[in-house]
Amino acid sequence: MFQSDGRNTWEIIQQATGGDTRAFRMLVVTHQTFAFRVAFRMIADEQDAEDIVQEVFIKLWSNLKKYRPENRFTTWLYRMVVNQCLDFMKSRKVQQRSRNKNLDEMINHPTTISPDEELQNRELMKIVHQAAASLPPQQHAVFVLRDLEALSVDEVCEILSMSSGAVKSNLYHARKTLSERLKSVYQIPDNKSYEV
Repeated sequence: MFQSDGRNTWEIIQQATGGDTRAFRMLVVTHQTFAFRVAFRMIADEQDAEDIVQEVFIKLWSNLKKYRPENRFTTWLYRMVVNQCLDFMKSRKVQQRSRNKNLDEMINHPTTISPDEELQNRELMKIVHQAAASLPPQQHAVFVLRDLEALSVDEVCEILSMSSGAVKSNLYHARKTLSERLKSVYQIPDNKSYEV
């Protein structure tokens, strides 16, 4: 749990549920970058991700009394962000839209790589996100949480309310689809395994 002014997350949540708007603002300020990163990786559109995060924090304010300290707050927030993204994707059919916008913000570039390598990295990330955009929503969510957010299978299970087998199956199919797309783009011979 994060510490701020000597208070832990649970204490701040208790104060916020009691009507302390400064405590709630502290939660928002502490977690908004995290929430935006997850939403942006799911949606790949900066404005839509900002709108989703705003909706999440509105829902968070309404549902804060439901939070229980035995659960990690970040896991609870992950679930809210992912569910809001999945709802958005279903309602707007985002998987059919181009995901080219603002992808550069998602890529962490080591300063020691050459301009050619940096260009290749950007192009690869662009292709990966375009391919991920066409995945079914559950596969997309599992791929983002497991491979881009680097969460454990157990954490993904908890966030998406899925069994371990379902997470692994969705991840396998997502990786297989992405592998096939990358192979076709880069003309890689088809004798390699799809498993990552």
